[in-house]
Amino acid sequence: MSFRFALLACLLLAPGASVLSADQQCESATSCNQAGTAAYKAGRYPQAIELFERQLRRADGAGLELALNNLILANLKAGDSGMARAWLSLALSEYMNGAATRHHLAKVAEAVDYQALGGSLEGRYLRYGGQAVWSMLEIRKAADGGLQAQFSPLRAGAQIETYGPAAIGELEGRLQGQGAHRVLQDAGLAPHCAVELLHEGLDISVLEVIEAECQEYGGAGISVAGRYYKVSTSVEP
Repeated sequence: MSFRFALLACLLLAPGASVLSADQQCESATSCNQAGTAAYKAGRYPQAIELFERQLRRADGAGLELALNNLILANLKAGDSGMARAWLSLALSEYMNGAATRHHLAKVAEAVDYQALGGSLEGRYLRYGGQAVWSMLEIRKAADGGLQAQFSPLRAGAQIETYGPAAIGELEGRLQGQGAHRVLQDAGLAPHCAVELLHEGLDISVLEVIEAECQEYGGAGISVAGRYYKVSTSVEP
């Protein structure tokens, strides 16, 4: 595993070692909400985000919408409108429509520069993996002027705060095609192991052949298939 991916996994997981030492009381959705709210009111937005992620892992029912809206608001306050958009997109995909979600729909729409975000296919995209963690797709210009795609998928698992992700992977290749439909090439996959991308609006849907020999780029149960939300026009160097 590359150093870059190891660092990425830590950033996306935000397991909160510092939060654990500072906020030992965050053991239930309610207590995590209280601790996160206190951090938010004190202007400690990164810590608030970590606590609200822990809240989401412990929430159920109406508590899920509360935790997601906490994450939307905290990311907006932290200046990360792309991440706020990702959390909002997740809430909308689950058909959440409470007053807070409707309020933050307008706030995210004000904060996101949709014209810049949709200016090209290049950028950073996130796919939700459960347990408040995200897999990443980066698309950048290649030296030959084409597009290169790098997937950094993970599978969360049930004990992510204790052990980290249950599985991680890394898959990179060239994107072939024009317009909305692209195919991943030169990625070291078997000929029948197709990975296809459909670019609609800002976001990308990825379709993948699921067979044992087609997911050898990562651990057990790994996959790059799913819906990816665009969060930034920039990519990791």
